[in-house]
Amino acid sequence: MTTTYTNAKNWLVQAELLANSGLTDLTGGKDAGAGYGKAIIGDFCIMMPAAYSLVRNRNLMHHETISKDGAWVRYLEGTRLDLKDTQFFWGSAAIAQADHTLLHEDKAKKAELALESILADLAVLNIPDAMKLEISLSNHNPQRWASEIKRRVQGTHTFQHLHPLTRSIVTKTVEIAVTGVYPEGFGSIAHCLFGEASLILDPSELAIALDIGSSTWLVTVFNGSGAVIDRHLIEGGAGELHSMIAEALDKRNDRVSLLSKDVKHSPSLVNQGILEGTFTYGGNHLTGKKFEAEYSQCLEDWWSTRIEKFANFVTAGNYLDRAKYLVAWGGGVSLPVVDQNLADLGFVILNNPQFINALGLKLLTQISLGA
Repeated sequence: MTTTYTNAKNWLVQAELLANSGLTDLTGGKDAGAGYGKAIIGDFCIMMPAAYSLVRNRNLMHHETISKDGAWVRYLEGTRLDLKDTQFFWGSAAIAQADHTLLHEDKAKKAELALESILADLAVLNIPDAMKLEISLSNHNPQRWASEIKRRVQGTHTFQHLHPLTRSIVTKTVEIAVTGVYPEGFGSIAHCLFGEASLILDPSELAIALDIGSSTWLVTVFNGSGAVIDRHLIEGGAGELHSMIAEALDKRNDRVSLLSKDVKHSPSLVNQGILEGTFTYGGNHLTGKKFEAEYSQCLEDWWSTRIEKFANFVTAGNYLDRAKYLVAWGGGVSLPVVDQNLADLGFVILNNPQFINALGLKLLTQISLGA
């Protein structure tokens, strides 16, 4: 059973348990994602914004951040000699810095910062010292980046992070082995066919998968052997919906005070209101405003244009009539109304849809080890 951090209390409890577990070996899967990176390390799920910020003055000790979706890390020594004494923020801790980098703006960063991403995960999880981690990763272009990712990630790494309970700086050493670098979505297919959510699909039969992520809708046609028959990318994932709602809020005239006049609304705060189920923008009475109406209107436009492109692709390729299953995963499939729309169309919606690819990547790690 995989444990997902749903709130700070659970995170702190689990972080303490993992640190004192006595475990020496873990297997995992890492999905770099677009807006959010997802990882399965052992029995734990972790998701953080895919954001990085380098601490340029190495004499400073920027260790004042602590969060279940962000971390400060200092690389002390190890295989990556180029990182010696480098400090960086990751996730929400990086976003808080003015000079942060969003990985989806430069896909090369997903490979170049692969180790930093994993070390941030391990810091938040508070892994035991002297741990060995065997992990599979995904990338949009493994032919180009697989060797580079392995070179950057594999080896022994000693790093520091802030202990989530004592808030003291702790030092950890981890040995990482990369068991594979797979195309994006390959882990999801493996999970569907051979994992907990296995689809009963013969090698000659087809399934159509719809992955609604932060940046795109990715349609994948695959068979019962796991072979990808065709793919189609539709621009404008859930992040586009958040931006549409933020722009709609910008156009409102109901300024609640001079402090909020001409405010530029943030898509991330829109997303936060959706995730919390409040459909409220902002966390105080000066800026807080309900956006159910904007959500409903923008969702209809966003959904209708993209589902039409999906339909055009699967019908033009003669895939729809031949498909035994329609299956959906990715963070966007859990959006209110979207989940029901997909169910009405006959899609199988998997549990923990954001983590499907990472779960499958962990499964591929275990298969490669003969587990």
